[in-house]
Amino acid sequence: MKKLILILALLFSFNGWAEQSNPCHQYYPNIPGELLLENDKLVVQRFTIQPGQWEGIHSHPPDQLYIHIKGGEWTVKYGDEATTSYSPTGEIGWDDSATELNELHESGNTGDESIDLVWVTLKPGCMGSN
Repeated sequence: MKKLILILALLFSFNGWAEQSNPCHQYYPNIPGELLLENDKLVVQRFTIQPGQWEGIHSHPPDQLYIHIKGGEWTVKYGDEATTSYSPTGEIGWDDSATELNELHESGNTGDESIDLVWVTLKPGCMGSN
């Protein structure tokens, strides 16, 4: 039984590492995502960020489209600089540049309701980002 528990623990920890090491997947240290689609052209992931929840310091690959399925109030940090704004439901945006870990970027839901966010990452751009 102990061996089975150890094997399961290793598999779960490897699965998290594999997701984090894929340059085309968006990875948040504090929030699990749901992989909706992956093919040779793109990756589609969905994240739900609860009120008061922070994603943790993370990077972004280039060539990402975001869609706020359900918007809300965000606070975005780069190091000690923070900006709070509201992203309406249905908002769509594009970022063609990468955000590196050394930029100390993270975002948090500073509103009263959950935020539902979809990231679409184009593979040709992200494959060269790591």
